[in-house]
Amino acid sequence: MKKILLGLLITATGSVFAQNTGKDIFSAKSIVWYGLNFSEARMVGQFDQAAGAGTASSSDLKNKWIPGWNTLIVSEPQNFKLGEAFRKNDVYYDLAPTEKDNQSINLDKFMSFNPYTFTDAQKTVQGIISKLGTGDKKEGIGVTFIVESFNKSSDEASVYVTIFDIKTKSILVLDKITGKPKGIGLRNFWAGAIKHIIKQINDYNYKSWESKTK
Repeated sequence: MKKILLGLLITATGSVFAQNTGKDIFSAKSIVWYGLNFSEARMVGQFDQAAGAGTASSSDLKNKWIPGWNTLIVSEPQNFKLGEAFRKNDVYYDLAPTEKDNQSINLDKFMSFNPYTFTDAQKTVQGIISKLGTGDKKEGIGVTFIVESFNKSSDEASVYVTIFDIKTKSILVLDKITGKPKGIGLRNFWAGAIKHIIKQINDYNYKSWESKTK
Protein backbone atom coordinates (compact mmCIF):
# COMPACT_ATOMS: atom_id res chain seq x y z
CA MET A 1 0.00 0.00 0.00
CA LYS A 2 1.26 3.45 -0.85
CA LYS A 3 1.83 5.85 1.98
CA ILE A 4 1.58 9.53 1.17
CA LEU A 5 2.68 12.27 3.53
CA LEU A 6 1.73 15.76 2.45
CA GLY A 7 1.99 18.95 4.42
CA LEU A 8 4.18 20.98 6.73
CA LEU A 9 6.58 19.13 8.99
CA ILE A 10 8.73 20.39 11.85
CA THR A 11 12.42 19.67 11.43
CA ALA A 12 14.27 17.28 13.71
CA THR A 13 15.11 20.06 16.17
CA GLY A 14 11.43 20.93 16.59
CA SER A 15 12.21 24.63 16.40
CA VAL A 16 12.28 25.49 12.68
CA PHE A 17 9.37 25.40 10.30
CA ALA A 18 9.58 24.84 6.56
CA GLN A 19 9.94 27.98 4.52
CA ASN A 20 7.84 26.27 1.88
CA THR A 21 4.60 24.36 2.47
CA GLY A 22 2.90 21.59 0.54
CA LYS A 23 0.99 24.13 -1.54
CA ASP A 24 4.21 25.84 -2.61
CA ILE A 25 5.21 22.72 -4.51
CA PHE A 26 2.50 23.40 -7.04
CA SER A 27 3.05 27.14 -7.42
CA ALA A 28 6.85 26.96 -7.70
CA LYS A 29 8.22 27.30 -11.22
CA SER A 30 11.35 25.22 -10.60
CA ILE A 31 12.70 22.28 -8.65
CA VAL A 32 16.18 21.06 -7.78
CA TRP A 33 16.77 17.43 -8.71
CA TYR A 34 19.16 15.62 -6.35
CA GLY A 35 19.01 12.25 -8.07
CA LEU A 36 18.69 8.68 -6.86
CA ASN A 37 19.82 8.18 -3.28
CA PHE A 38 20.90 4.60 -2.48
CA SER A 39 22.46 5.29 0.92
CA GLU A 40 19.95 3.07 2.79
CA ALA A 41 18.93 0.81 -0.11
CA ARG A 42 19.29 -2.91 -0.69
CA MET A 43 19.94 -4.59 -4.03
CA VAL A 44 18.02 -7.85 -3.93
CA GLY A 45 18.98 -10.81 -6.10
CA GLN A 46 21.60 -11.32 -8.78
CA PHE A 47 22.46 -8.40 -11.07
CA ASP A 48 23.99 -9.68 -14.29
CA GLN A 49 26.15 -7.35 -16.36
CA ALA A 50 26.05 -7.35 -20.15
CA ALA A 51 28.64 -8.54 -22.67
CA GLY A 52 29.84 -11.44 -20.56
CA ALA A 53 31.03 -9.20 -17.72
CA GLY A 54 29.54 -11.54 -15.15
CA THR A 55 27.49 -10.80 -12.06
CA ALA A 56 27.74 -7.29 -10.66
CA SER A 57 29.34 -7.13 -7.23
CA SER A 58 28.29 -4.66 -4.55
CA SER A 59 31.35 -2.60 -5.49
CA ASP A 60 30.36 -2.65 -9.18
CA LEU A 61 26.88 -1.40 -8.31
CA LYS A 62 28.17 1.33 -6.01
CA ASN A 63 31.00 2.63 -8.16
CA LYS A 64 29.77 2.02 -11.71
CA TRP A 65 26.07 1.44 -12.05
CA ILE A 66 24.63 3.88 -9.52
CA PRO A 67 26.62 6.83 -10.95
CA GLY A 68 25.57 5.60 -14.39
CA TRP A 69 21.87 5.69 -13.55
CA ASN A 70 22.13 9.17 -12.09
CA THR A 71 24.12 10.45 -15.04
CA LEU A 72 21.67 8.94 -17.52
CA ILE A 73 18.71 10.80 -16.03
CA VAL A 74 20.57 14.10 -16.31
CA SER A 75 21.94 13.47 -19.80
CA GLU A 76 18.63 12.30 -21.30
CA PRO A 77 15.95 14.71 -20.06
CA GLN A 78 13.86 13.84 -23.11
CA ASN A 79 13.48 10.30 -21.75
CA PHE A 80 13.30 11.12 -18.04
CA LYS A 81 10.74 13.92 -18.13
CA LEU A 82 11.05 15.34 -14.64
CA GLY A 83 9.92 18.82 -15.65
CA GLU A 84 6.77 17.43 -17.22
CA ALA A 85 6.01 15.08 -14.33
CA PHE A 86 6.43 17.80 -11.68
CA ARG A 87 4.84 20.51 -13.87
CA LYS A 88 7.93 22.72 -13.79
CA ASN A 89 9.46 24.96 -16.44
CA ASP A 90 12.92 24.54 -14.97
CA VAL A 91 14.75 21.60 -13.41
CA TYR A 92 18.11 22.36 -11.84
CA TYR A 93 20.33 19.28 -11.58
CA ASP A 94 22.53 19.07 -8.49
CA LEU A 95 23.80 15.54 -7.94
CA ALA A 96 26.87 16.30 -5.83
CA PRO A 97 25.20 15.96 -2.37
CA THR A 98 23.63 12.64 -3.35
CA GLU A 99 26.81 11.36 -4.98
CA LYS A 100 28.55 11.92 -1.66
CA ASP A 101 25.79 10.02 0.17
CA ASN A 102 25.99 7.15 -2.30
CA GLN A 103 29.71 6.82 -1.69
CA SER A 104 28.92 6.08 1.97
CA ILE A 105 27.06 2.87 1.10
CA ASN A 106 27.99 -0.03 3.39
CA LEU A 107 29.00 -2.74 0.92
CA ASP A 108 28.65 -5.48 3.54
CA LYS A 109 24.90 -4.86 3.74
CA PHE A 110 24.17 -3.55 0.27
CA MET A 111 23.24 -6.81 -1.47
CA SER A 112 20.78 -9.45 -0.30
CA PHE A 113 18.63 -12.30 -1.54
CA ASN A 114 15.83 -11.42 0.87
CA PRO A 115 13.05 -8.87 0.30
CA TYR A 116 13.74 -5.56 2.00
CA THR A 117 11.66 -2.63 3.22
CA PHE A 118 12.44 0.28 5.51
CA THR A 119 11.38 -0.48 9.09
CA ASP A 120 10.31 3.15 9.63
CA ALA A 121 10.22 4.84 6.23
CA GLN A 122 9.43 8.34 7.47
CA LYS A 123 12.28 8.25 9.99
CA THR A 124 14.72 6.77 7.48
CA VAL A 125 13.92 9.27 4.76
CA GLN A 126 13.97 12.24 7.14
CA GLY A 127 17.38 11.09 8.37
CA ILE A 128 18.72 11.01 4.82
CA ILE A 129 17.31 14.43 3.98
CA SER A 130 18.48 15.98 7.26
CA LYS A 131 22.11 15.01 6.62
CA LEU A 132 22.05 15.74 2.88
CA GLY A 133 24.96 18.03 2.10
CA THR A 134 24.63 21.59 0.89
CA GLY A 135 24.51 21.89 -2.87
CA ASP A 136 24.39 24.81 -5.27
CA LYS A 137 20.97 25.99 -4.13
CA LYS A 138 20.38 27.18 -0.57
CA GLU A 139 16.59 27.37 -0.77
CA GLY A 140 13.67 26.25 -2.89
CA ILE A 141 11.98 22.92 -3.60
CA GLY A 142 14.19 19.83 -3.71
CA VAL A 143 13.27 16.47 -5.20
CA THR A 144 15.03 13.15 -4.73
CA PHE A 145 14.13 9.49 -5.07
CA ILE A 146 15.20 7.63 -1.94
CA VAL A 147 15.70 4.09 -3.19
CA GLU A 148 14.41 1.37 -0.87
CA SER A 149 15.33 -1.53 -3.13
CA PHE A 150 16.02 -2.72 -6.63
CA ASN A 151 14.64 -6.25 -6.47
CA LYS A 152 15.76 -8.50 -9.32
CA SER A 153 13.83 -11.45 -7.88
CA SER A 154 10.53 -9.61 -8.36
CA ASP A 155 11.73 -7.24 -11.12
CA GLU A 156 10.65 -4.16 -9.19
CA ALA A 157 12.22 -0.90 -8.09
CA SER A 158 10.83 0.62 -4.90
CA VAL A 159 11.53 4.28 -4.17
CA TYR A 160 10.26 7.01 -1.88
CA VAL A 161 9.60 10.08 -3.98
CA THR A 162 10.64 12.85 -1.61
CA ILE A 163 9.92 16.54 -2.06
CA PHE A 164 11.46 18.80 0.56
CA ASP A 165 12.23 22.35 1.58
CA ILE A 166 15.91 22.85 0.78
CA LYS A 167 16.55 25.46 3.45
CA THR A 168 15.07 23.61 6.43
CA LYS A 169 15.23 20.01 5.13
CA SER A 170 11.57 19.51 6.00
CA ILE A 171 9.75 16.92 3.94
CA LEU A 172 6.70 18.22 2.08
CA VAL A 173 5.71 15.08 0.16
CA LEU A 174 6.71 11.48 0.78
CA ASP A 175 5.20 8.90 -1.54
CA LYS A 176 6.30 5.30 -2.07
CA ILE A 177 6.09 4.29 -5.74
CA THR A 178 7.22 1.10 -7.43
CA GLY A 179 8.38 0.80 -11.01
CA LYS A 180 8.80 -2.08 -13.43
CA PRO A 181 12.21 -2.30 -15.12
CA LYS A 182 12.42 -2.56 -18.89
CA GLY A 183 15.31 -2.41 -21.31
CA ILE A 184 18.40 -4.20 -22.58
CA GLY A 185 21.44 -4.36 -20.30
CA LEU A 186 21.76 -3.68 -16.60
CA ARG A 187 21.86 0.11 -16.92
CA ASN A 188 18.87 0.46 -19.23
CA PHE A 189 16.84 -2.25 -17.48
CA TRP A 190 16.72 -0.43 -14.14
CA ALA A 191 16.63 2.99 -15.75
CA GLY A 192 13.39 1.76 -17.29
CA ALA A 193 11.97 1.33 -13.78
CA ILE A 194 12.81 4.94 -12.93
CA LYS A 195 11.22 6.07 -16.18
CA HIS A 196 8.09 4.12 -15.21
CA ILE A 197 8.00 5.83 -11.80
CA ILE A 198 8.34 9.28 -13.41
CA LYS A 199 5.49 8.40 -15.78
CA GLN A 200 3.28 7.42 -12.85
CA ILE A 201 3.99 10.77 -11.19
CA ASN A 202 3.03 12.53 -14.40
CA ASP A 203 -0.13 10.48 -14.97
CA TYR A 204 -1.45 10.13 -11.43
CA ASN A 205 0.60 10.97 -8.36
CA TYR A 206 1.15 14.68 -8.97
CA LYS A 207 -2.59 15.19 -9.40
CA SER A 208 -3.22 13.22 -6.20
CA TRP A 209 -0.75 15.36 -4.23
CA GLU A 210 -2.28 18.54 -5.60
CA SER A 211 -5.82 17.47 -4.76
CA LYS A 212 -4.84 17.01 -1.11
CA THR A 213 -3.94 20.71 -0.81
CA LYS A 214 -7.31 21.97 -1.98
